[in-house]
Amino acid sequence: MTEIAAVDLDLSYTAEKVSVRLFAPEWDEEHGTWSCRFEISEPLDLERTIYGVSSLQALTLGVKTLSAYLYGSDLYKNGELGVYGQFGGSLSIPAPQAMLDRAPFPF
Repeated sequence: MTEIAAVDLDLSYTAEKVSVRLFAPEWDEEHGTWSCRFEISEPLDLERTIYGVSSLQALTLGVKTLSAYLYGSDLYKNGELGVYGQFGGSLSIPAPQAMLDRAPFPF
């Protein structure tokens, strides 16, 4: 797997960071489709593989799913997850809600 994007997010209560990593889409022979993997370190501790009919769709859905996990987490809702010392706002990753004024449906 080739890492194509990463960010370290801050936690308000410790100097530890939450590592977020996104990997390049790959053809998944077993499923006959494209897959895109992401990882979020502890305390969220998530690893997910998202599938799409094309590499672009898998990548787009991977980023949107990753974003939903971060912005939907209790850490974010409680103002404990942030970036560059700022908590409760943008995580430097587009939020699914950000496109509702342009998209016909939420992501």
